[in-house]
Amino acid sequence: MFRLIILSVLVFQIPLGVKAQDVPLKILSYNVLKGLQGDTANMSRYVTWVKGKAPDIIFYQEMNGFTQKSLETFALHYGHPYAVLAKESGYSVAITSRFPIVNVQKVLDNMWHGYIYANIHGIHVFAVHLSPFVYQKRLYEVKEVLAHAATLPKGSPVIIAGDFNSYHSKDSLNYTAKDLAAQRKREQGNAEIRNLNNGHFDYSVLDEIERSGFKDAVDLVSDQFNYTMPTKKYDAAFKTKIRIDYIWLNSILKKKVSEAAVIYDQHTEQMSDHYPVLLKLKR
Repeated sequence: MFRLIILSVLVFQIPLGVKAQDVPLKILSYNVLKGLQGDTANMSRYVTWVKGKAPDIIFYQEMNGFTQKSLETFALHYGHPYAVLAKESGYSVAITSRFPIVNVQKVLDNMWHGYIYANIHGIHVFAVHLSPFVYQKRLYEVKEVLAHAATLPKGSPVIIAGDFNSYHSKDSLNYTAKDLAAQRKREQGNAEIRNLNNGHFDYSVLDEIERSGFKDAVDLVSDQFNYTMPTKKYDAAFKTKIRIDYIWLNSILKKKVSEAAVIYDQHTEQMSDHYPVLLKLKR
């Protein structure tokens, strides 16, 4: 497991003359491919990179190989003294934060990978990673998350972030007949994979989120197709550029978005097979 001697903890400081309310709250969501592949060099590269981005909250997917203790140690290297891991086996979601993570609930029952609910800095957050193989299962999972969110006090700020393994209908023009044929062929040879809905791309999961009043942060500021995988390192001629990673905001928070983007750079091209999503919220 990843071990480093902690020489110092990064402290996020507000420059003199800048009021705290003028500094945006930065939130990162990242599927890090099996715990950054358990590679110490890749982990060190990530720590350096994420220090430069200085997010206040990070939602992780695929934190394979981490324990609660090792996650806490890892997070300290980029200045996050708070960390929560959903489980210590398989594909786990996690949250790390500069602020205390309170009222934590880890939900594993009826979920493929599980999700974490918590309250951070007054925001209700859900860290999710939906089923990769069956669209109906993803729909059941997202309905459970949304039902949980519906129990929160009216007027509460809510974020649902992670890897949804689902397509957005807004991006439908970017998925071609050739892409669909490839998916159909894949399912013909793999009985456990049923991502197509009656032989067509499924958009029902994210439609369900939108019907519940949530908006994708990136869509609020961009009309482009902001694909989130594959990255340059994991690309191949037969792979289709797809968008399955999102940060969803309820009506309270969508008004506070100052920036939101998928981060494409020389580091994110190499560290995982997914690109991360970075959001900045006005205080």
